[in-house]
Amino acid sequence: MARRRRLLAGGAVCAAVAALLLFRADPTPAQPRPDLRPLAHWVFEPDVLAGKTVADRATGRLPGTVLGAPKLAGPPHRLELDGPDDGVLIRERVTPKDFLPKAALTAVAWVRVDEPGEWGGVVGCFQDNGPKEAGFVLGYTKTGFLFGLATHGRGPVKDGFGTMSYLKGATAYEPGRWYHVAGVYDGKQMRLYVNGRLDGTSDEQSGDILYAPAAPLILGRYRDADEDFPLVGALKEVMLCPHAVPADQLAAHFAADRVFADLPPSRPAGPKFTIEPYLQAPAKTGMTVMWETDAPCTAVVEYGTTFPPTKQAKVEKADTLGEVALTGLTPGTRYFYRVVAADAEGRKRESRNLTFTTAVEPGHAFSFTVVGDTQRNPAVTGKIAKLMWERRPHFVVHCGDVVDDGAAKWMWTGDLFKPSAELFGRVPVFPCIGNHEKNHAHYYRYFSLPAPEYHYSYRYGDAEFFVLDTNTNRSLGLLPGGEQYRWLDAALAKSDARWKFCYHHHPVFSSDSNDYGDTAKEATAGGDRRVRPLQVLYEKHGVDVVFNGHIHLYERTWPVRGGKVDRAGGVTHVTTGGGGGRLEDFGPTPLFFQNQLRVDFHFCQVSIHQGELEFRAFDQDGRLFDHFERRKD
Repeated sequence: MARRRRLLAGGAVCAAVAALLLFRADPTPAQPRPDLRPLAHWVFEPDVLAGKTVADRATGRLPGTVLGAPKLAGPPHRLELDGPDDGVLIRERVTPKDFLPKAALTAVAWVRVDEPGEWGGVVGCFQDNGPKEAGFVLGYTKTGFLFGLATHGRGPVKDGFGTMSYLKGATAYEPGRWYHVAGVYDGKQMRLYVNGRLDGTSDEQSGDILYAPAAPLILGRYRDADEDFPLVGALKEVMLCPHAVPADQLAAHFAADRVFADLPPSRPAGPKFTIEPYLQAPAKTGMTVMWETDAPCTAVVEYGTTFPPTKQAKVEKADTLGEVALTGLTPGTRYFYRVVAADAEGRKRESRNLTFTTAVEPGHAFSFTVVGDTQRNPAVTGKIAKLMWERRPHFVVHCGDVVDDGAAKWMWTGDLFKPSAELFGRVPVFPCIGNHEKNHAHYYRYFSLPAPEYHYSYRYGDAEFFVLDTNTNRSLGLLPGGEQYRWLDAALAKSDARWKFCYHHHPVFSSDSNDYGDTAKEATAGGDRRVRPLQVLYEKHGVDVVFNGHIHLYERTWPVRGGKVDRAGGVTHVTTGGGGGRLEDFGPTPLFFQNQLRVDFHFCQVSIHQGELEFRAFDQDGRLFDHFERRKD
């Protein structure tokens, strides 16, 4: 994901007039218009939508496949996009030699945005990943529409990538209202039109359009290799032309169906879950359910061991963030639950039907998955979350950097919780705080953790877990005599758990190439010196495994004790930073503690039954690549 996106200003505002009639079921002059000469034209009406296939009215060569479960509605006929998987895929992988326009391009759409997003797509075929930027996208931000483009005339192209320019118009759209939007490129200038009027221009790009070696051509989503944001709203039609459509023809195309722009905004059916219900704080006799809505709501959590659930826990105080601690439950038992939220007008929103399992008693089998550094990569995060859910763990351990910027609320909702909704709705998560959370209030708001939250411990079955904050502003507490050091020493000494695990964000041992010195030029400490004092406590109290993230790769050490390998009494360290952050690499020479190394997105799973432990690591395709077992009397 590019860390720098230039939003170029333009200007024009279109007045909207309420209209209560003039709905037309018959084809309009806009469908299709010969003057626009489209390469492809997708219209969402009953006669062009057969099952999961959307016909291409222009040439018939580019039919689309409906993703998710959007609904065809009307009048006016349109495709309602409301689910996290909704959209229309035209091609999964488009290469530069394919059919896409090169010298000039026009993308036109009738679109309704119901839920503004930081980045949203109407139609696009692009990659925007750091230095790799190519393709085009017609989309929107939280306030206005945008047209993005990369060409051979700007930025390096020897590696097949250049620099995207994002032209943002001046018109602030109103959620729930229809707009006619067009992005035009003529080889020298980018232009954005809203409701038939010029809304912005840019001269930053010139020459032929630069496409990525492989990218999806998609409608109703903002998707590239590591981003995938759905449009929440509706599409009436989308058109792609291999030339720059003149302004008067765009104005005529808008005028032919301007009745849609004159309609009043669609009224929301009720509150929406900006974060679907998710689980926290599993206990033998309790579970905490949390969620977030787009407006203050009261709520009822329905739960029980049978379906439909018969018990209720109520939230009487209206708020956008909901939290309910369910108590009096039975250990190791499956429960059904759902959340019904109601806004001030009495409109309701019911969540999906979900499940959870309470914590098991000591002596019973259980498993947990471990992941770190999901950061700013919802596509990979969603893929890893799906794979973890397939393993059906009892809970998830997250080793920090859950988002890329803890202060950016939209990263929490869009990058973490949305792609993890299925997993987190059924499996509770225990995080530690990473440096990218920036100790922001969002971290403490979205997670319900034992006090004091930045460090804590919890018991599950035959294991106990100790969680630390290894970030710079609290690093002194990790030294002997420091707050966290003293707490950990006492907590580990007190623990009578058969298995002991610790986790924190930064590594005690690491073979990384450059986070702790340039390993190509100097001998390094092989880890974070600030957290190295903790190894004394891990050895002293017989900790079995220490997990960390921060380094975006996988590493498992030999059991280490006293500065050397000790297979009988040492502590194993696992770096699992493969949840989505940009991958890193290892130093050129092996260090004494190295056992297994891998550069790939991944997650880990630990399974325990009494005195037996099995550890497995899986890559982003679900393939097992590391495994070990340990036994205790």
